[in-house]
Amino acid sequence: MNIAAKAVTGMGWAAVEKWSSRLVSLLVLLVLGRLLTPADFGLVALGTVFMTFLNVFVDQGFGRALVQRKVLGEKHASTAFWFGLTSSVALAGLLILLAPALASIFDEPGLAPIIQVMSLGLVLYALSSVPQALLERDFKFRALAGRRVLGTLLGGISAIVAASFGLGAWALVVQTLVTAGVGVIVLWSTADWRPSFTFSWKAFRELWPVGFSVVGIELVGFANSQADKLLVGAFLDATALGYYFFAMRIISIMVELFSAVLSSISLTTFSRLQHDREQMRAWLYRLTSISCCLAMPAFAVLAAVAPEAVPLVFGEQWRESGPLVQILCVLGAINAVAVFDRSALLAVGRNRTAFLLTLGQAIVGIGLVAVALPFGVVAVAIAVSARQLIWWPVRLAALVSGVGIDWKKYLGLWLKPFVLCCLAAAAGWALFAVVWDLSGMPIVFTVVTTLVVLGLSAALFALVLRPTLSDALALIKQRKA
Repeated sequence: MNIAAKAVTGMGWAAVEKWSSRLVSLLVLLVLGRLLTPADFGLVALGTVFMTFLNVFVDQGFGRALVQRKVLGEKHASTAFWFGLTSSVALAGLLILLAPALASIFDEPGLAPIIQVMSLGLVLYALSSVPQALLERDFKFRALAGRRVLGTLLGGISAIVAASFGLGAWALVVQTLVTAGVGVIVLWSTADWRPSFTFSWKAFRELWPVGFSVVGIELVGFANSQADKLLVGAFLDATALGYYFFAMRIISIMVELFSAVLSSISLTTFSRLQHDREQMRAWLYRLTSISCCLAMPAFAVLAAVAPEAVPLVFGEQWRESGPLVQILCVLGAINAVAVFDRSALLAVGRNRTAFLLTLGQAIVGIGLVAVALPFGVVAVAIAVSARQLIWWPVRLAALVSGVGIDWKKYLGLWLKPFVLCCLAAAAGWALFAVVWDLSGMPIVFTVVTTLVVLGLSAALFALVLRPTLSDALALIKQRKA
């Protein structure tokens, strides 16, 4: 199979994985949202921050380096595996020792045992990293899809059972560990590769340049994605963090449903085309345009209905998360475009550019969140969304210099869907604000507004975005061929 056919096939299985697992996640979140409190979610969100930070150091970016490397030997994979496993055990032990001190800093006594148990996830991540990278490198997304869906399903069921027995925040810990554990079992039963008992310093040094860049990028990526939660937890409280985390969780599920399908194959595809820049840019344009057309209408609908839909679907205790979801839709819509930037830069060897790009965004984001904190969690959501808008021109400039894109063409790929969906959302909102009063009828409002916004978006897309829609159909025909 050529690269295009492999990419399209991989996209299909990535769609199965992302859509199935995220739909399951959404259903589980719906049930857990009614069984648990915002404080429960906030407590586990703090534990997740520390886990996410240490996960960066488990494999030192070697998993991404295995995918990116043009020529790969057995020693590379085995070296990456044993290094990651050793690091995970050491880091898990360190986290267990530091847990009481971290709980004391945040004035949350229940945080210490949660962190200590969650540290097992570091080892599970290490066991998954290399087999997953090798399957991804070979476009074997079917195996990855089965692993993710089954893990998400069993993890979700375990969490619901635990929450039903009154375990509170521990239900979310159970969900995390069962999901990761099932993933490891499925992954190792599917993958043909097994590590040899060798460690090569030569292979280590060959993986290190890309791995080191990925570590740097992921560290500042951690600051981008987790610093806001850490600051909210430190300066506000677990309940405020619970509202914020819940809203961000809804946004992340939406991003994965409509953009991560394409994102999951981007590094593999771009890396295979790294010596054919013209074809690589063509795929960057293609993935960006399709992602926009899938994600923008979804975020337009969510922005229009969130204040009423969130408490309706998840329970009245989450009403304060509704406005947060509405604000964060801006973040999700921009991420639908920016999701391919890092993969494109890494694929062409612009590791330093990708690192500096992420670092600058992290600095701007932390500064904005710090300014917003005294004004509450709603201000934090505005700051996080503003960060993406402010930094967008810099990301565009990096793609122009690093990948050689036509900025006018690239800008048009997302600007048209964005404007059209904003118009559709505004028209849907105006219909009920000015013409038809549906206050007090949240179910009717949510359903009718969703249909109106989607209908207007579809009509506008059909009129303005025919080339993009034709490109999507061409991909489907290419896969069949």
